[in-house]
Amino acid sequence: MALTKVWLEQSDCISCEACESNCPEVFEMGDGECKVKPEAADPAYLGPISEKVKEAAAACPVECIKFEEV
Repeated sequence: MALTKVWLEQSDCISCEACESNCPEVFEMGDGECKVKPEAADPAYLGPISEKVKEAAAACPVECIKFEEV
C-alpha cells in the first residue's frame, strides 16, 4: 500500500541516523535531529518509495517513524 503521510515523533527520536541511512529520500539529519524532508509531504512523492519508508520505520530502534497509508 502507498503511503500518504510520514512523520517523526521528535520527542522519541534519539538521532541515531538509522532512518537517513535506510531512506535518505525522506529523512535527513539537521541541527542534531532527524527531519522529514519537505518533498515527503507530497503523497505522489511518497508513493514510489513507500516500501523503503516502511523498512526505515521497521529499523528505527525507538519506533518514532509514523506513517499513514491508503
